Amino acid sequence: MKILQLVTKRQYRGAEVFAANLSTELLQLGHEIIFAGLYKNEKDVLEVDGAENLDLSLRKRGAFSPALVQKIVRLVKQSQPDVIQCNGSDTLKYMVATSFFTPKTPLVYRNISIISEWLSNTPKKLLYKKIFSRIDHVSSVGEEAIEDFIRTFDYPANQTSVIRRGIPIKEVKTLLRQSLKEELNLIEKDKIAMHIGNFSPEKNHLFLLDIFSELKTEQPDLKLVCVGNGILYEEIKNEISARALDKTVYLIGFRKDIPELLSEAGCFVLASKVEGVPGVILEAAAQKVPSVATNVGGVFEVLKDGETGFMIDNFDKNQFKEKLLSIMNDFDLREEMGNKAFNLVQESFNPVKNAIRFETLYRQLILNRA
Repeated sequence: MKILQLVTKRQYRGAEVFAANLSTELLQLGHEIIFAGLYKNEKDVLEVDGAENLDLSLRKRGAFSPALVQKIVRLVKQSQPDVIQCNGSDTLKYMVATSFFTPKTPLVYRNISIISEWLSNTPKKLLYKKIFSRIDHVSSVGEEAIEDFIRTFDYPANQTSVIRRGIPIKEVKTLLRQSLKEELNLIEKDKIAMHIGNFSPEKNHLFLLDIFSELKTEQPDLKLVCVGNGILYEEIKNEISARALDKTVYLIGFRKDIPELLSEAGCFVLASKVEGVPGVILEAAAQKVPSVATNVGGVFEVLKDGETGFMIDNFDKNQFKEKLLSIMNDFDLREEMGNKAFNLVQESFNPVKNAIRFETLYRQLILNRA
């Protein structure tokens, strides 16, 4: 099969990384992949080895661009993919618009979030309901997300599925495990908790700063390392300085060496206000790192409370701090939870098995179209 994977930008963010990992597995299964971004990403460009990697426009221009529709029409007519998968809301609206001018090709939308959280008004909801009526199948990362999707749009359940994220497990060599402490001038006894994610309002970085403001005095050897960038990066950086947390909370920006970084963490922390099924918890688990996370969205589908980490209800900062300390200060508990987290990834989030499920889905959709 020839599969067009359409992403917003070829960037290292959740939906795009998932599409890239899936594309890699599908290539291994013998399929042809076009990995296309709607808009050009200027730096840290995500590429899929063995695929045709391309960008369709230099930048986003307004709410909707007819010129971009024309470019997608040309791409689809020239490449003639057997199936097209949309990863992100912009890819959805542009591909649906394109579908009026191209040969009938099965369209799959990959849902990674609790979609009702992002619909602010009824007209927008009605518009997207109309858009989704032209989508052949919606695949979601988790049960909570797909049930929310079906309720929100009254979408036919028989045109949906849950296919988990595939999480590649990378073994990190022991010699690399001290590199982060050296980079940050930390000492051997310092302990690292880690957050990975975009600096945006829903990620709730201030919640973590409140906790580490207290831990600075209570347990000064516990450090927070935040990986990523985004619109709130400078604001959070300034807040760290204002609270005199420069030797407690470290911002290291965008990084590609995520497995290596996670291998040095004692615990992964997530304080999000909104989540779908957070893959970063699974990436941490792949390095045998347990998590402490706020209980929102589909977090419960990747974090087993009391087994692979802890979930915190109602954004209770005292409980979050208590559970974080219990993991960081108890080697046996940390090791036990880390091993259980690793086993969960191996059993339920195997990238090859999940790619085969997508392959089966695509074949069925092509057959149905025929």
